[in-house]
Amino acid sequence: MPLRNWLRNIVSVRKGALALCVCAGSMASADEQNPPPTQNQPSAIKIEVVSTGNSSAAARKKAIADIPVEKVTADLRPKVEEVLKNVSLFRRMPTLSFASDPDVYHFFITHPDVAVSIWRVMEISTFEMWQVGALSYEADSHDGSLGVIEVLHSAPERHLVLCEGSFKSPILPKPIKARALLHLQPTFRKGDDGQTVVSHTIDMFVSFPSQPVDITAKLISPVSHAMADRNFREVSTWCAMMSMAMCQQPGWVEQLAQKMEGVLDVRRTQLLRLAAQTFVENRKRLSDEPTAAREGTIAPASTTLKKAASEGSVEGKSSTLQTSGERPSSGSGVENANGKR
Repeated sequence: MPLRNWLRNIVSVRKGALALCVCAGSMASADEQNPPPTQNQPSAIKIEVVSTGNSSAAARKKAIADIPVEKVTADLRPKVEEVLKNVSLFRRMPTLSFASDPDVYHFFITHPDVAVSIWRVMEISTFEMWQVGALSYEADSHDGSLGVIEVLHSAPERHLVLCEGSFKSPILPKPIKARALLHLQPTFRKGDDGQTVVSHTIDMFVSFPSQPVDITAKLISPVSHAMADRNFREVSTWCAMMSMAMCQQPGWVEQLAQKMEGVLDVRRTQLLRLAAQTFVENRKRLSDEPTAAREGTIAPASTTLKKAASEGSVEGKSSTLQTSGERPSSGSGVENANGKR
């Protein structure tokens, strides 16, 4: 089988799980001819690399010890333990730091389907996600990869997610199945300018039940790790960009909200309320700091992420969108790693 197909499977499974944990993919403006207006002196969104990615045995051991298995419900705990006992790939993502309103950050973690819908509005991904339960989602990356995503535990500074995915291709006799366990760990602090700075990383464990797939995945792990690190950085840039947009350009966020599809109607109202709240709070912060009049613009970030999308880190073309937040009537047909629906 071509190497590209193996890579696509691994990246697709990761992309689906990353989407739940912070939003995945490259981001860009949907209308390059009419980007969000700038104000004052523009400045690029800054993403600081606190520490680089790590796949060492020591990092893996610590990452396993840090997983809050005791917080997972009894019925789902066996799945977590099975992944940890049969890890095909492990990656501790780079620890990245950037300015973001904490409420904006938490909103997209709590409602990842909204982030995914915005990506489609911005025409930087064909990835789709539907909320099908209080803590569960179904996803389709439109490349043959389907996934079921479950939130196992969520707290202010840790989020544990399980993604079960399958990759289907006409050249394969059977779908390739995989499970991915992700542990997102954000921390928050106040910067010198009064803004909240988020620092986060993700510990990722991927398990392939097929031995040939497991062996191949390990052989190409340096490539897949680099791609995952890059996607995580782009996700972080998008989060910072959306926070800046809500602080400075709530009207642009409103335009995005009006075009969203595939989400519950209440999410649109919640997004608009959050944008208004964030804008007001930012104005109050600036009024207390006369010297902090310089504001950034999301245009540079949009341009950078648009370029990244075109280079293949995520799909960059539009697709047919669902018109509700419910699972499509035809069903996803996703099977878990044990072959059960």
